[in-house]
Amino acid sequence: MGGRAMSRRHRVAALGVCLGALVFSALSAAPSSAYARTSTVGHPERATQETASGWCGEGFETLPSDVCYIDGRTKGPRKTLVIWLHGVIGKDTNWSWNHQRMLQRLAKHHNIEILFPKAPASGTVYAWPGTAEAQARTEQALIDQWTAAKNILEERERQAFEEVFVFGFSSGAYFASSLAMRGRLDVDGYATFAGGQSHKIEKEPVVRFAPVYVGVCAKDSTTEKHSRAFAKSLSAAGIPRMVSVQQVGHDLSEAHFAGALAFLRSKRKVATV
Repeated sequence: MGGRAMSRRHRVAALGVCLGALVFSALSAAPSSAYARTSTVGHPERATQETASGWCGEGFETLPSDVCYIDGRTKGPRKTLVIWLHGVIGKDTNWSWNHQRMLQRLAKHHNIEILFPKAPASGTVYAWPGTAEAQARTEQALIDQWTAAKNILEERERQAFEEVFVFGFSSGAYFASSLAMRGRLDVDGYATFAGGQSHKIEKEPVVRFAPVYVGVCAKDSTTEKHSRAFAKSLSAAGIPRMVSVQQVGHDLSEAHFAGALAFLRSKRKVATV
């Protein structure tokens, strides 16, 4: 997938992504304790307890570029892959392991597979690119890493995924919203939780649009406004969307996660000419 130059308007919008990531650096570091209380499972013969950076937790396979693989399949053939863009995570912590255990529980409940890539290092944290300059510098390499990890999984079992979604939480939601508005990835849908950024429509037509699920966290006053603004941008661009409001703070709602899968599975990518 080739990159495209960003307009000045997207540069301005992307600055908001950076500000959002800074605001939520402390809030999005770890999931709720209820999510963290799970045991690790998977494929011990392929998993490593700890990578050089300690990014992937025990019981989770480490693919190239520190992309963690969470296999939640409990029955039936391979079908769904979610690429999860995490919130801001501190360096030299095991916060990523807590996120992975929470996602493992959700993956098993929904019988799906998840890739958990690592955001670029930024000071003392890992956060997704929040300015046009940072996106131009790192975005294509990140997409290539996700694609390579997906290809490894498909080639290993000689079976392609039927559907691929990009889900973003907090910092990851701001980045995912930018990817969705620019049609940056050839995927079947996007979902944003506790974050999102309004965008102006590009003068140049977007090659592809995918449906988007917007999870609004009503008790998080900052991201609630940002998520609603992002939903308005989707409406203005004519992108299929669903907006779901849950009475939660800066956290991932299980209802949001399930709702995103249900909505995106009911839609199909919309190509534009």
